[in-house]
Amino acid sequence: MMLHRMRLLLAAMALTVSPSLADDGTVLARWFDALRTTDREALADLLADDARIILNDIGIEQTKEEFLGSLDAWEDATGSGTDIRYRVEEELDTETVVTVCYDFPGNSVLTSERFVIKGARVRESNQTQIAESCDGL
Repeated sequence: MMLHRMRLLLAAMALTVSPSLADDGTVLARWFDALRTTDREALADLLADDARIILNDIGIEQTKEEFLGSLDAWEDATGSGTDIRYRVEEELDTETVVTVCYDFPGNSVLTSERFVIKGARVRESNQTQIAESCDGL
């Protein structure tokens, strides 16, 4: 009887956790697709009003408005041939850690990024470069 209750409890927990993790996966898929195409409207919709974008390697922390304002420079730098691939490394309650390959026309960069996602909105993106190539991803 106790084992049966434990199984029911675990099943109930899985049902309550899985949708939020699936939502985070959807948010990340939309985020990277919007970055790939420099879709300003989609990025604005995905970012919480108080979002922070942190680029550790260059010492930049941006607000939502600052990030959206920097997209012209992103578009100029990435051109039309950028590919973005990512792999989810860890999923916690509101945090997801991913390894991301930005495969630009002239070079590639591998990063580790930690996203804080609440209510289907990115509240924080914290990025650190880990390699100058995407070997292994």
